[in-house]
Amino acid sequence: MSEKLDIVNEEDEIIDVKTRKEAHDKGLRHRSVMFFVFNHSGKLLMTQRSENKRFYPAHWSVVLGGHVTSGLSYDDALEKEMEEEIGFVGAYEKIGSFTKEIKEEKENVRLYKVEVDPEKIELSPVEFKRARFIDLDRLEEELDSKDLVPETKQVLEILDDHKD
Repeated sequence: MSEKLDIVNEEDEIIDVKTRKEAHDKGLRHRSVMFFVFNHSGKLLMTQRSENKRFYPAHWSVVLGGHVTSGLSYDDALEKEMEEEIGFVGAYEKIGSFTKEIKEEKENVRLYKVEVDPEKIELSPVEFKRARFIDLDRLEEELDSKDLVPETKQVLEILDDHKD
């Protein structure tokens, strides 16, 4: 059975329920969660997506995340995604929201920050090719040398605003 997503309007009110494929194929607005993963030293986890991903295979990202399945809250979806992608649910903090509108997807996104013990992380080999923690002061040079998912600039601006 295909994953069902709540279709929402710009105010994030649920107006319908469709399959994930239908939401993507028809460009219907739906919900997703993304989260930054930091270690206790303040280094940020960068991941390279699996080559088998439908969108942006082998691209690098500074956030992890996924869709909010129909009937789940943003926080519930975040906990589900954390379990799937890093192997456990850690303490988290909401740091912002934004609208992602690219050719393949229209999403209302809630963005979170998570601090973890790197020893506990078990990245999903289905989702990721590789990963590593980087210093934030080296982030710009890292980003210049990689193929990145499209929302990278947008999420980093929210993170930067949150630091103030």
